[in-house]
This record gives sequence, structure tokens and C-alpha cells, in this order.
Amino acid sequence: MTKYLMTIALGPVQEFIAAARRTADLTAGSELLVELARHLANYLQSQHDAELIFPASPQSDAPNKLLFTVQGEPHKIAADAKEQAHTYLRQQWEACLQQLGAVKGCIDEELANWQLKNFLEFYAAWAPLNGKYAEARRRLEQLLAGRKALRDFKQAPAYSKHPKSPLDPAMDSVFRSEKPVDGFSAPAVAQQHPKLRLKPRETLDAISLIKRVLGGSGVPSTREMGFRAVEKALSKEALGAYRALQHSQEELGIDDLSDLFFQENFRRICQERQTEEGWRLTPEQLEEVCADASTLRKALNDAKISEEVLRYYAILVADGDRMGAAIDALTSVDDHRNFSRQVAQFAQNAERIVDAHDGHLVYCGGDDVLALLPANRALACARKLHEAFVSCMQPVMPAGQTPSLSAGIAIVHVMDNLQVALGWARETEQYAKQLRNAVAVARYPRSGGMNRARTRWDDFDAWDYWIRAFRAGLADTLPYELRALARDYQAIDVPPDILRKEAMRVLERKQKPQQTIVIPDWVQSADDLHALTEMMLIARFLSGYPEV
Repeated sequence: MTKYLMTIALGPVQEFIAAARRTADLTAGSELLVELARHLANYLQSQHDAELIFPASPQSDAPNKLLFTVQGEPHKIAADAKEQAHTYLRQQWEACLQQLGAVKGCIDEELANWQLKNFLEFYAAWAPLNGKYAEARRRLEQLLAGRKALRDFKQAPAYSKHPKSPLDPAMDSVFRSEKPVDGFSAPAVAQQHPKLRLKPRETLDAISLIKRVLGGSGVPSTREMGFRAVEKALSKEALGAYRALQHSQEELGIDDLSDLFFQENFRRICQERQTEEGWRLTPEQLEEVCADASTLRKALNDAKISEEVLRYYAILVADGDRMGAAIDALTSVDDHRNFSRQVAQFAQNAERIVDAHDGHLVYCGGDDVLALLPANRALACARKLHEAFVSCMQPVMPAGQTPSLSAGIAIVHVMDNLQVALGWARETEQYAKQLRNAVAVARYPRSGGMNRARTRWDDFDAWDYWIRAFRAGLADTLPYELRALARDYQAIDVPPDILRKEAMRVLERKQKPQQTIVIPDWVQSADDLHALTEMMLIARFLSGYPEV
């Protein structure tokens, strides 16, 4: 019987995960895809005797692309796997309906069934193994690319009285309504359901409903990510109030400590939950929470930490460099399986590293990482991820190839649209990828222009150098004066030594006498000087956080 090398690719991935209003939506979308891929890996192994290559084990967090060997009729195996994927989604939908109770009566089942059946992108390809693994895998990738180019476009049924889903505008809302579209709002019973957390005009499709129900408590909000940047400093400065606020959080069943710190958010939550059975907030409790939050605010002020820094958090996106070339050089199934094991080991390490930096890992599919972090922990976390990646992958890399990871960090406001912010983070990662073996940081202030800078990992200490310089009193206006200098020399072919002397002249006026700050050697042109000012502006912002 012929042995085949076979691959199955599931989608959509990035677009589906990014279709989120809340961080819980983001995490639920990631978990749904990971669990679906794991379910398929288990199914193929148990029902079709598939020998997994990537992932090496069904117990690992499965990526969206499975690679395995199998004997039998591959077209039937692919059809069976596709049916099983749809069955799994249907099971998730049924479990979702069980938790929605009376909301079920407001759902258009015909539309929901169509969305469940047509949401998933499923691509399969296979090639005879014939003992030549590298050749079969290259052929397999060609076939898969050709299959993806022949995407299935299916016309959705027309539902003129259904508005689009805000999480996925390609989908109609699954809620029934006889109202005109312009005046549509989610049914009252759905708005009141605690698991859905719907805004009045927030209407969802079937897949987004599954995400919303799966995304329960335990996922930190963007506000919580911003607050975590100063938690350790708060616990030192006002330990009593901090512990008291934690006690109130537990007693009231509030998800995030930041919801008690930001009083406007706390009052909104109280309003939303006052109709819930068992929820009770006494005037004494409200007074205590307000007093403890005020104590913590005073501690922040005394430590000269602006509350503005709490309004920002970081999104980190990282990806291995030239992984396709490394896999192409593997010559056997065993080599590729060992490679997969090390990728799985990195994924486990990534979760521990993100947790250690007070962050939340959204997704780690092989070498692809997406995480939310406090702004002042993101750079250190990125560096540790790079070190872990190199450590895990070095033993299995083909001869002559060195593993490296590129990371993009977007520092964004807690009120920025989450889907837009994720797009910024991926753009920042691509900026790092242009250099490779690099980290790029972009800061998106609430007002004003974006700042973006990148360094190779060998030059990573430059970030710490400038952050410390600003903490030690380097003038805040320095980056702007150097930027003006770079602009003046932009159109002039000035020798590098003249440019550097001019930059040093500006720097010497702005640093304190006890400081010995210098312009780095790599600054040789006006463009280089502009790039340095971008790094300085980001470092100046990060210097406003307490040191961890």
C-alpha cells in the first residue's frame, strides 16, 4: 500500500483571531483554532493511523497546519477530516447554545447553520513518499499553494433585515429581528446575558457568539495590562491599600484589579451588574474601594509616576526567521519530527516567559507568538523569547543555519480599537523582519505621530542605555532638537564626522554634568540620526515607568 505525505491547513488564522472587541474574544479565537487542530490531529492518529510529523504529538498545541504520513486513500481521509472539523465546530455551537438559555430563541438557526458550515477554510494536499522525504515535501508545498490559490467563494444567503457582525463584517448577525437595519439592536435578553457582555448595538455572527461564550473570566483586559506596569511599585508604596483592593476584588467577583483602581470603570461595572442575582455592593464597600484607590493614586503621584503611563500597554508579535528554508533542508521524517518537538518546547517556554513578565499569551503556534504585556516589560520579554528560541532550535537546525527570532512590539492606548492595534503590531513585526534577527518597537500615542525604531539583538542594550539616560535626567527636548538637526542636514551631503560633532554639541547642552552620553558609532548620516531620535522618543516614554 502506498505511503503518502499529507498536509492539512486550516484557516482563517490571523484574521479570525484578530476579530475581537475584547481581549477575551482574542484569546477565545486562538484557543478555538488550537483545539480544533488538536482534535483533528488526535482523530487522524486514532482513526487513520496517521504518523504525525508537525506537530510531533497531538498533546502539543497544534498549529493551523498539520503534516503527517498516512496509508490508504488520501482523498477519503481528507474528506473525513473536513467533516470531522465541521462536526467539532457544530459541537462547540451546541455547547454554546446550552449556556445561552433563553437567548437561543432569538437566534436564526438556518443562518447559524450556514455560517458554521462555511466559516472554515480547509485545504488538503498529498504526495507519494517513495522514500524521498525532502522531494515529497517540496512537491506537497507546491500542491498546497496551488489548492489555496483555488479558494472557494460561496455566496452567503441574503438576509436584508440582518445587520453585519461587528467582529466579522463579512458575516450577518445571527440574531432575528423584524426591525429596520438602521435601528437594529441586540435583543434585550441577549444584552442582559452575563456571558455575552453585549453593547446595545453589538450584534454577532454564530462564530463570534462561540468566541464570546468561550472567552470567560481570567483573561486580563487592556486596562489591566496597562495597570500591571505599575503594580509592583504600588505594592511597595502602599501595600495596605493594595492588599485591601485585592480583597475587595475577590469579595465582589471583579475580574481585574484595574477595574477598582479606575473609578469610572468600577461605577460602570456596578451599573451593569446591579440586576444580577446575588450581586450586592453596600455604600460602605463603595467608600472603602474609593478610599483604597485614592491611596494608590497618591502613592503613584509621590513616586512621580504619571497616571498616563497606565493608559498604555504592549502587543508583542514574534516569528522565527527563515524557518521555511530550515525545514526545506531537513532530509527525513525523523529529522522533521525532532524539529517539531523543539518547536513545541519553545511554545511551552514562551508561555512561561510571558507569564514571568506579567503578560498574557494569546497564541503560540510553533514559532509564531502573540502576547499582551505591560509596556515596561515587553522589551525584556522579547529578549527572553529570542534567547529561548535560539536555545531550543540550535540543536536541530541544519548545518550552516543559525536560528533567530524577529519581534515587533506595538505600544498602544487601552482605548484603541483592538483589531487596529493588532494590525499595528503585525506591521511592526514586519518592520523587524526586514532587518531579521531584530526587534522593532512602535509607539502609537493617543495624539501625535507614531514613533518606530528597530535594532538587531546584538545591539539590544541600546534600548536600556537610552531608557536609563532619560531616567537619570537627560533632557526631554533632546530628541526633538536632534530631529531638527537631522532635517536640516537631510538634503546636504555632509561628512559623517561633521554631523556627529554637531549632534554631540546638541547632546552636551542637554545632558547633566555627571552623565557621559555619546552618539552611537552607527550614526553616520542624517537618516541614521533620525532613526536615533525615534528610539530616543520611545525610550523617553518608557523611562516614565517604574524600573522592574
